[in-house]
Amino acid sequence: MSQHESSVEEPSGSGQPSGSLESLGRKRRLEERDVPAVSSSYSSAKEVPGWLKVARPQDKYEQYGQRRVERSNDTAGDSRYSKYNISTSNSVLKRRHEESSSGDDAHPKYAKYRDESLDRVQSSSSSSSVPEVTAYSNIEIANPSANHREIRYQTFESHIRDRETADINNIVRSHYNQRTVHSKYQGSRTKSPIYKLRNFNNTIKYMLLGNFVKRDENNNEKLFTLLDLCCGKGGDLNKCEFVGIEQYIGIDISDRSVEEAFSRYRQKKARFKSAHRKDNTKYNFEACFATGDCFGQTIPEILEPNFPGIIDRTFPVDCVSIQFSLHYSFETEEKVRTLIMNISKSLRPGGTFIGTIPSSDFIRGKIQRKEYIKEETGKKKFGNSIYSVTFEKDPPADGVFRPPFGNKYVYNLIDAVDNVPEYVVPFETLRSISEDYGLELKYKKNFIDIFNEEIPKYFPKLNKNLIEGMKRSDGKYGAEGDEKEAVGFYLGFVFEKSGV
Repeated sequence: MSQHESSVEEPSGSGQPSGSLESLGRKRRLEERDVPAVSSSYSSAKEVPGWLKVARPQDKYEQYGQRRVERSNDTAGDSRYSKYNISTSNSVLKRRHEESSSGDDAHPKYAKYRDESLDRVQSSSSSSSVPEVTAYSNIEIANPSANHREIRYQTFESHIRDRETADINNIVRSHYNQRTVHSKYQGSRTKSPIYKLRNFNNTIKYMLLGNFVKRDENNNEKLFTLLDLCCGKGGDLNKCEFVGIEQYIGIDISDRSVEEAFSRYRQKKARFKSAHRKDNTKYNFEACFATGDCFGQTIPEILEPNFPGIIDRTFPVDCVSIQFSLHYSFETEEKVRTLIMNISKSLRPGGTFIGTIPSSDFIRGKIQRKEYIKEETGKKKFGNSIYSVTFEKDPPADGVFRPPFGNKYVYNLIDAVDNVPEYVVPFETLRSISEDYGLELKYKKNFIDIFNEEIPKYFPKLNKNLIEGMKRSDGKYGAEGDEKEAVGFYLGFVFEKSGV
């Protein structure tokens, strides 16, 4: 599930593709050194702590570390798909191949894009089943808009069939698939009506990751690794370079977003590395990407079919990041527990879980003060010219949602999130479940407070264009007017994995 569109395009250079397990761990492999290996919590050889037994059956974890490849009869002999290590009978890759092979009126250069109208994106994402895991390790992503002159900026609107009845996964996948395709043709994002807001949100993420992504000081032989859940189009790759990670793993439910994320990484991947000089305009870390649902699948189920052995070699990681996406999991308690279990089992002791979510305190305040309107349909709605929140059912008068799961509202953020269902995240519920899995709350603040406290330290560190993109009408920097309320809707948090 892709994050709310808060990333800003930055100039990119050329680079070598990278996405295989070999490149991900090639710098220093623990098994080739005479040092103690770090035990991953995914390993079946290690006794599972009691707090991990409360969530769901552990049978899915019995195959960790094994290569699980399922090939269909119709593609078993087709070498075109052999390198992906997955079944392709219903896969995204086969669908793309069939689409690009049909018709004879398209220029070969744009074969991948001739059918990528919004309706085609919708139809390809309307299946009720979760898409098969797809890894990207050597894919060319064209950008047709690069060959056109400057065009009028096209504000994003999605076209999703059966929005009222469709499964949340299908709505989210369709929305962000369409968003990815649309962004290639809409023009310069500096023209976006929420350009300043995007810069503000990006700055908050720089601050959170910069303050709380920390290397394991007890094991310098272990590569500095970040797992980015719901990575979207790779909007946080620059931030990962900023904090100096050495390995990156990105997972998202939107296959087209994952393609775009890999393309961004490939274009800016450093070609050569030097022990004496690092190119800060390039990505100096190794990376791999996969499509998967981290709310309904385990991390090994998503990664192992495409990168056999990655769990044993790469995990546990130093940080798990999930930005503007966790709220989708609060449809059910099972989804939340699956996500938090994935996060906890992926982290090393002392590792951090960093995220951004809509603030339940902000929502409760709006409801208690009755700062909403009642539409003709009877639904209650609050917001302004930039964003809106519309409740499917009347919210409780005190703003406290009981039970804490499945409390749906429809969120709209102009040019980014077009009336997509989301769920209230009662923060104390998130905190309680996280504690069940050995994650202790270390930090929680709303976006306005984070910015005001941290901007003096980060002002000289951040990209000049990012800073200038937050300049207010009074000459100062930050959010103002309707933008200030829209960013105030969010908070940032950090949990730390307990244990030694």
